Parts: sequence; C-alpha cells; structure tokens
Amino acid sequence: MEYLNLEEYTEGHSILHMLDPRIKLICAFASIFCIVFLTRWYLPLIFFAACFGLVLFSRASLKVYAKRLWIPISLIAFIGVIMPFTYGSSIIAKVPLIGLPIYLQGIYFGVLVFTRCIAAVSVLNLLILVTPITTVMDSLAWFRVPSVIIDTMMLMFRYIGILSEESSRMYRAQASRCGHSKSVSYFKKISNYGNIAGSLLVRAFDRSVKVGNAMMSRAYTGKYALFRYEKKKMPTKDILIGSLIIIASIGIVIYDIILPGYHFGSVSYLIFI
Repeated sequence: MEYLNLEEYTEGHSILHMLDPRIKLICAFASIFCIVFLTRWYLPLIFFAACFGLVLFSRASLKVYAKRLWIPISLIAFIGVIMPFTYGSSIIAKVPLIGLPIYLQGIYFGVLVFTRCIAAVSVLNLLILVTPITTVMDSLAWFRVPSVIIDTMMLMFRYIGILSEESSRMYRAQASRCGHSKSVSYFKKISNYGNIAGSLLVRAFDRSVKVGNAMMSRAYTGKYALFRYEKKKMPTKDILIGSLIIIASIGIVIYDIILPGYHFGSVSYLIFI
C-alpha cells in the first residue's frame, strides 16, 4: 500500500506542458463529453491511444501515468465483467453448472462501457500529469466557478494525500504484527483491510470536524476564497491548438454517427460470435 500523491506531475517544457491550463481543461471536458456519445466500442480507444502518445511526446512519467490507471482499470473491468450477466435480452450461452445466462447485448455494452471509462480516465489522468493542481484550480476560478467549490476541492486534494499516508502507516503497523503474512487466511486479511477502512473513516470524520471548526473560528463563510489565483490572458496560439483538439474530438463523434454498418447488438454479434 503506497502513498498516493495526487499533486505529483512531471515538469517539462513540451507543448503540452506550456499549453494554457484553461485550454487543457476545456479540451479535457470536451473530449470526455465526446467519448460519452460514442456508440462503437473501438472508437474510445482512439482517445486512449492519443493520451498514451501525448505522454510519450511530453516526456512525462509513464510509470506514474500507468500506476494511476491501474486502480480505475480494475474497478471498470469488474463492472464490464458482470455486465454480460445482468444486461440484455438475447441469451447466447449459459455458464456451465450454475446455468447463469450470458446476454449478447450485455457483452457489447460491457466492452463499450469499459473502453469509454478507460478513455475518460486517460484524459483526466493526462491533464493532472502535465498540469499542477493549483493551475487547474486557477482555471476553474477563471471560469467563474464559486469559490466555496474551489476551496473545498483544494482541501480535498490536500487531505486525500494525508489520509492515504495515514492508511499506509496503519497497513505497515498491521504488517509488522504479521497481519498480512502468508500464514494468515484470506478472510482474516479481508477483515484486517476492513479494520483499516473503518479506522480511516473515523479518523477522516474527526479530522474534517476539526478543520471545519478551525475554519469557522476564523470567520470562513465561503463568500471569500481561501486561495488567490492569477488570471492571465489566453494566448492565441493555445486557442488554436485547443480548437484543433476539440474539432478532432467532434470529428470522431461525427464519424461514429455517419459510419455505415451495424450498431450495438449487430456489431457485438459480428465481433463476439
């Protein structure tokens, strides 16, 4: 269990690093919005491949990028695996012995959800990797996001790292007492992880109450921002680059709409049968 640092990003002087953070934020949300509208499972992989290529191009840390993708991929894969058993109407097979039905529509929809989520997570992961979180908050302030939301987000990013470090300390304490050794049963290990999660929730709640009381004692009402951000004019070159990225994303959606062929269930039939 490693310490999670969401503020870690790779410094550099590539075009991606030097691009205005407001442009990057607009492009990220526009890309995710386009990903949601894609109906063919393989088209979101274009965004995933593009993000991977941009990481290499910007010489950012590929190790950090892959590490941050691992947990979301695990969660999304679990959802994609159970989808064929819970969604659809056309049964194409049954699981031996237990007779659990496997639906045709569920197979395709599960793959589609998986690729959509992976593409969206890749876009946000790239954004955070090449952009300091403070400049992201600066961009939100430029978009007139209420200060109370920005302040809350900044505090969340701060305390996610602190709580992650606290959970790592609790895990090491259990491991030093052989709580996760090979001799410990699987169910006992789950129980130990449950104890860590429960204790972490209690400590997180106590810490939030203390932080809230400290802010109230200093007359914080959310009307005035805790953090001050610098507002700069958006460069014309960056606007052009951002426009090209948005046009390319919209072009993929248009291609998905006008592309002749089968949709949804028919495509899944051609692919999986």
